[in-house]
Amino acid sequence: MKARVIAGDTEIGEDFLKTITPFIWRQNLDFRALDELAHLKSRINLEHPALRQQRAAPEPITEDAAGFNVKLGSGAIREIEFIANAQQLVWGGKQYELRTPNTLQALTQLAQLGHIDEDISNRLSRAYIRLRQVENAIQMLGNEQTHIVPSSKQEQDNLMGLLGETDWNIFCQDIELIRRFVNDQFKSIFEIASEDAPVSDGFDANLEALSPAAKEIAQNWLNGFFVRSNKTEQFQSLGQAMLDRIFAASISSDEAIIRVNQFFAALSRSEQYLHLLSRNNDLLDTLIPPLLYSPHMTVLLEQSPHIIDVFLSPQTELDTDFIFQSDDYETRLERLRRFVNENLFISYTDFMNRGGTASALQNKLTQLADMTIDAALKIVADDLDLSGLPLTVLGLGKMGTSRMAPLSDIDLVFIFENDVDTDVSQKVVRRLRTALTAKLSEGIAYELDMRLRPSGRSGPPAVKLQSFIEHHGARAHNWEHIALAQARIVAGDASLGQSVMKAREDILVRPRDTQQFLMDAKSMWEMIKTQRVGDTPWDHFNSKLRPGGLMQAEYTENCYRLLGREAQDLKASIMFWSDLQLWERLLGLTGKPFSNIPNFYLNTLLAQFGVTSLSALSKLQARHAKTVLANYNAILNAVELPQHYESTRIIWTEA
Repeated sequence: MKARVIAGDTEIGEDFLKTITPFIWRQNLDFRALDELAHLKSRINLEHPALRQQRAAPEPITEDAAGFNVKLGSGAIREIEFIANAQQLVWGGKQYELRTPNTLQALTQLAQLGHIDEDISNRLSRAYIRLRQVENAIQMLGNEQTHIVPSSKQEQDNLMGLLGETDWNIFCQDIELIRRFVNDQFKSIFEIASEDAPVSDGFDANLEALSPAAKEIAQNWLNGFFVRSNKTEQFQSLGQAMLDRIFAASISSDEAIIRVNQFFAALSRSEQYLHLLSRNNDLLDTLIPPLLYSPHMTVLLEQSPHIIDVFLSPQTELDTDFIFQSDDYETRLERLRRFVNENLFISYTDFMNRGGTASALQNKLTQLADMTIDAALKIVADDLDLSGLPLTVLGLGKMGTSRMAPLSDIDLVFIFENDVDTDVSQKVVRRLRTALTAKLSEGIAYELDMRLRPSGRSGPPAVKLQSFIEHHGARAHNWEHIALAQARIVAGDASLGQSVMKAREDILVRPRDTQQFLMDAKSMWEMIKTQRVGDTPWDHFNSKLRPGGLMQAEYTENCYRLLGREAQDLKASIMFWSDLQLWERLLGLTGKPFSNIPNFYLNTLLAQFGVTSLSALSKLQARHAKTVLANYNAILNAVELPQHYESTRIIWTEA
């Protein structure tokens, strides 16, 4: 932490320090540093020859300062440094302000970041300065490297003179107060209370009712997870806290214990994780419910188990800066996935456990996707050594409507300036696809859907602006414009984006043959319905692919848009289906009955839709499906399609 280059080849030295930085300042919170430093301090107290006098005394801190080692003793300089250094190691991987070799600066930053109370930080700083003054005076007395307060009366008088003091007793009282305060703060950080956590009612009965396999796992947890540690009681308490939460859950305890144990067994650094949880038991309330109830959130945890770190140092705004604090391409890609996974998990937790609204979640997921694409573009530009990328990215589907949902892929269209070399544009798109979809240790950033090409279904994935305009003006089919009706610029060159949006608007408002459009629209929906839509009971989840569901609602809305009409009552139905889809996907309930909703989330879900029972939610589904079908039928029900109808290029009706 405090290393610097002092001689020799400075460039090699700086390269070395840069290389070891990720091992010192870790991206994941590792609370093992606290136990390791506590163990080191314990060994110093027990073995260091300079602490013989302290070990011989009845108590490590006495009223008389004589014999006190101001550097290594209990309540001395080293304990203040360890208080600062340990928390720097824990938090400094994410919070760069803590990466300072100066102890006083570190204490100030720890207070500003909320890791230490400001008053405690100030008192520790004053204690540090005072002890350093005493240390300097002791060393000046004999002109030697020593840290022990002298025992002889003459040396004590000389020490008082150097410190500008006259009363030895007052000095001793001052030092004792400092030592007791520092030592208390040291213990509060480095020691975990060994008292057993309170046992909930019925704990023993629940334990006895487990299956043999689950009971064996539970006993392992209660025995401290069989982890080698000088403080096994902290893990025993953790095991009990985990079981308490599982016994209170609304699913089989056997199933829950096995599921949670599988997660821990798959961790490559499970002991590190146990240290994190043992010191922050409240994180179990963030960890356990997703593992029990949300398949999607479980996948995120399996890919990025460190996700729960962020709940110890929450950020109020999305920030991609840490991605670019590394110049390495692969490191940036890993950090991009970390950025996505962490913020997905935070957003889901806020929505499911903390009373967040559906619209707030959709906005957050959309903002996250936008920022991810923007960051990916920057990664690609730097990798290709380009000062900027002359392209704009058009978002369709969920991206276009700004209603991103859990497990949504991103539908993108790439449009370049007219003077850009074609090889460059294709290379940029390939690299961008890799940046977003290559599977690394933390999974992928997003699934990327590029089936709707800028120049039709079979064209290249990226085109120039002029080609985009020409295609949609002369060769496009109506179904392409139905998809284009809800599109927006999500990243890239802002000026080019404005040009694309103006061209898109000109295309969509241009008069077209109404009869052809209606036949094309019905033909396309009939094909979608045959291939993807299925009848689902009203008391089952299927928000997207049921008759009158979300897909048909959004499709119908886009058709109205191209006809220059509005269907006001469709908006409420689209919002209903979109909101319901959030819960459906987070809980993994697509196609399953409402009765499968976990009791843990049931009241929150019902309250969000303003109903008090599952039967009322079923009726709400039926009502919104009826609204969607009525709007669809109003424009397309009467359209007669000839057998084997095939759409052709758009017929424009302007003179």
